Amino acid sequence: MKRSTLRGLAPKGLALGFFGPLLSSILGEIRGGLLSRTLAQAPFVGLLSAYAISQFSEGMTQTALTWIAFRIRHGDVSLVGHIGVIQTVVPFLVLIPAGLLVDLLPRQALLAALNLFKGATYSLIPVLALFAPVKTGPLLIIVVATAIFSAAVGPAFNASVPEFVPRDRLEHANGWIQIAGQGGYLLGPLSAAGLLLFFPAPWLLVGAGAGFALSALLFVLISPPLPLVEKDRSREAERKGGGHLAGFRETALLLFRSPLLLFATFLLVLFALFNAPMTMVFPLMASQLFHAPPSFYALLSGAYFLGSFLGGIILLGRRLPKPIPMILLGMLLAGLSFLLIPRLPVEGAGVGLLLLAGLGLSWAQPLVLTRFQQIVPRESLGKFLSLAMSLFLLAAVGGIQGGTLYLHHLPVASFLTLGGVLLLATALLLLPLVTLFRSRLS
Repeated sequence: MKRSTLRGLAPKGLALGFFGPLLSSILGEIRGGLLSRTLAQAPFVGLLSAYAISQFSEGMTQTALTWIAFRIRHGDVSLVGHIGVIQTVVPFLVLIPAGLLVDLLPRQALLAALNLFKGATYSLIPVLALFAPVKTGPLLIIVVATAIFSAAVGPAFNASVPEFVPRDRLEHANGWIQIAGQGGYLLGPLSAAGLLLFFPAPWLLVGAGAGFALSALLFVLISPPLPLVEKDRSREAERKGGGHLAGFRETALLLFRSPLLLFATFLLVLFALFNAPMTMVFPLMASQLFHAPPSFYALLSGAYFLGSFLGGIILLGRRLPKPIPMILLGMLLAGLSFLLIPRLPVEGAGVGLLLLAGLGLSWAQPLVLTRFQQIVPRESLGKFLSLAMSLFLLAAVGGIQGGTLYLHHLPVASFLTLGGVLLLATALLLLPLVTLFRSRLS
């Protein structure tokens, strides 16, 4: 935030003298205490650091883009909405070929190339701003280009995790990834908010581009997880099996042949359906339920995403329930929170309940990804993740469209009540079924 601004103004020797020992102390604590001995190995720490920096840059970029689009239309949010639709629909359209690419190329090199492309492309915006105010056309072209090439980032990163982490440590690894991702993404907008006081919005993209470049460098420096011979053998086996399209067909069949994968994918889709409309709910809660000023909206939003951050910390525990029951318990907690919010229209209670809702829903994505990483063969994991994330995005679009239609006609209190009832009913119905069919879902 402001610390990064002050760091740039401080003398170099003073900055190194202060931040050097502090950084060494933090990394030493992470590697020696908070991370297990297995996860404290350099490749995973590098992967985690690269992801956190990338998410920080993404958060700063989205904030800058929103402000630029808002100013282009002189206070009209329509262009902001168009950018949001592009960044959801375009990746959905290209996720399947992106999954093929993830399993074809070295994943760390692919992640580095994609981050470099994003950083360089977004940095074109301040260059254009040097000659004239940024226009709608060039901005949308850049957004579309980055959306196309960003589609492979999620599958490539999540498919690379089991190459560095043993199977029995994946839950903790994904907990750390959630902490790093949420923390980085939250710090990005906060830093942008401070920097906007001193710099025009397009110039924030220079800093974000530098962050993407640093992330790319870290991905390149990570040691390759598998010998090249093993990768060549996996590609040769895929060629003998009928090519990449046949490999994707087999991957899709794997989803329907495995009850656990099918059920885990269903939970991921359910999470997307409930989580996606929440950004529309926060401002309506502030005005309709709490009759608070617009600034309270930011506090509600922050509480929800702080809950997601804390959810990652809980995943670092050593004695946790099984992944599927834990996801359902989280949905039970979120459902109760949603039901209580309209009945306790007190600002403090609303913030606390939203934190609990964010915490409960936060376990779905990392724990489902853990099961995917444990079950799906590594040479097919990119394709499988692209298929699962396509369904995830489809559910998110449905949640946003359905939420928009509902909230246009009915109050937010009824929306929260309906969501709470559905989450509670789902959790209470599925928990006994999970127990009954435990052998098939393990």
